[in-house]
Amino acid sequence: MKRHRIIIFPLIILFVAFFCGCFTSNKISQQNIADLYRGDYHFLNPEFHLYHSQDSSALLYYRLNEDELLYIRKMQQDSFYSSVKIFCKVTSDYESSDIIDSSSVILKFSSLTNSKKDFATGSIPLKIKINQSYLITVTTTDLISKKQDISFFNAESTNGLGAQNFLVNNVDNGQVLLSNYVDTISNLAIKYNRPIQKLYVSYYKRDFPLAVPPFAVTEVKAFRFTPDSSFTLAPGADNLFHVKIGDKGFYHFEADTTSHYGLTIYRYGTCYPTLCQAGQLVPPLRYITSNEEYDRLNTAKDTKQAIDEFWLNLASSPDRAKSLIRIFYNRVQDANKFFTSYVEGWKTDRGMIYVIYGPPMTVYRTSTSETWTYGEDRNFMSLSFTFQKTDNPFSNNDFALYRSPMFRNMWYNTVDMWRQGRIY
Repeated sequence: MKRHRIIIFPLIILFVAFFCGCFTSNKISQQNIADLYRGDYHFLNPEFHLYHSQDSSALLYYRLNEDELLYIRKMQQDSFYSSVKIFCKVTSDYESSDIIDSSSVILKFSSLTNSKKDFATGSIPLKIKINQSYLITVTTTDLISKKQDISFFNAESTNGLGAQNFLVNNVDNGQVLLSNYVDTISNLAIKYNRPIQKLYVSYYKRDFPLAVPPFAVTEVKAFRFTPDSSFTLAPGADNLFHVKIGDKGFYHFEADTTSHYGLTIYRYGTCYPTLCQAGQLVPPLRYITSNEEYDRLNTAKDTKQAIDEFWLNLASSPDRAKSLIRIFYNRVQDANKFFTSYVEGWKTDRGMIYVIYGPPMTVYRTSTSETWTYGEDRNFMSLSFTFQKTDNPFSNNDFALYRSPMFRNMWYNTVDMWRQGRIY
């Protein structure tokens, strides 16, 4: 009698492959988070700051622009309403999917028109310990339009000395300062999460150079921690440390001078992170100009006219020049928003790549690095850059590019595209 073998293993393998392919990983490190760096994707732009209010708990302060929400009219009423949900999830790091804590808040707004020019502020409690590292994933959802914004924050272990142990209030407007920079002279009131009698302030006025091209391997110079000036602050009657941020540069506040960790406040140019003055448009052009062109732009009597002429010379028509200008400087502003560190965002390694190449198609982030890909994911013909997170007492947003001579031809080809009036 002839026997027939029934082969089932390939079917099982196919079933398992199909079943697994239906689900995405809960680990952030295995997810493409490129949308984080797409400026045109961010319909909601909430701001956050994590403050370790106690040893075993923290507050996530938020600020939300209500005008970014969709308002709809209530049934048989003249008023409009909107609603938003902020959901926080705490895991140990980018490589973990185990949820340690979660919290959420739903906010509701009403208006007589279909928009509202106001900001919603508040805080969300989280159960996290002060000297342990965590990853906080915040999802902000417009419950009417269903649009979302996702943000990631590291709660870092810095022995209770880092920036997340400080809460800063802008005395001029009465709001919590959620960013680490100001764009004008500001009066601040600083709260530290435990009683101290003195706060040490170091002021640095450094003109840091912009990032060098990705193929240029240069020696990294050690940061000179000796400040340009220094002073101390004593708590006021309200137990807050009051300070005026005046001159441009950055101010570093330390509760303990045996460690360099503390709070850093940066004072960049007017309107930062946006660009609102002609003089601010020249420095980013250094990435695509010759030495002679750059010197001519810097010494021009009419900066605005010189910049317009530069772009018109690259483009084939005024309309094309306008498109180049819009895309180039939108990238500069987005780089400032996403990559600000101890220098302006466009000056950083990630900012340089972002301005020249644009938003990456794929971004994978781990606790220690980011990998950007231009082209198809995991295609050896695609262009990839890897950035290593650095241990920087002034910023937790500092990443250094792995440079290689292999990038030389691609870099020059892409710069030439800009100079021919084309965009990568």
